[in-house]
Amino acid sequence: MLRKAHFEQIRQAWPFVVVLLAGTMIFLADFYEFQNPFFRELVLSLISLAKSIWFIQFVVRRVRVSTQEQFFFHEFAAFIGISVLLFVLSFAIDFYCLYQINPDAFLGLPATPDLLDDFITFFYFSVTNFTTAGLGDIVPNAKSARIFVASELILSFFFTIFVIANLALLRESFSRKGHK
Repeated sequence: MLRKAHFEQIRQAWPFVVVLLAGTMIFLADFYEFQNPFFRELVLSLISLAKSIWFIQFVVRRVRVSTQEQFFFHEFAAFIGISVLLFVLSFAIDFYCLYQINPDAFLGLPATPDLLDDFITFFYFSVTNFTTAGLGDIVPNAKSARIFVASELILSFFFTIFVIANLALLRESFSRKGHK
């Protein structure tokens, strides 16, 4: 049976689902070759930019809301874990879609294209970008690929340094603003 808390979690998660569905729609548009490659790349870039802006707002809003309720570590850990997973997954989808639009966008990929292997490779690539390990086995080759990688690195820096490392300070700041 669904409880009020479950509905709240579903309400908070729907934008992530929309982002993943948008990535899937871009993949399908490319797979069936709707429009020209430049248009598909432009749409992918705009969706990725919108997703990134939304992600920053979502995280800041969630930290702000946490100042007005009891704060449990396991809830915060779940929030961080799910957010990181969805963030990495959404960029993996972006990288994969970009690769499907422009096969020369990345160097260092397996020679024989396969949907599952390619997606796992891009998930791995997204994880190495998010953690800033950047192992160098996969390299962005096109301008658009470099922009996507730079975007993920900037957002992962924001998420890691400004949110996780400074959570207590952010909560205190939002709490003071709310009491004025």
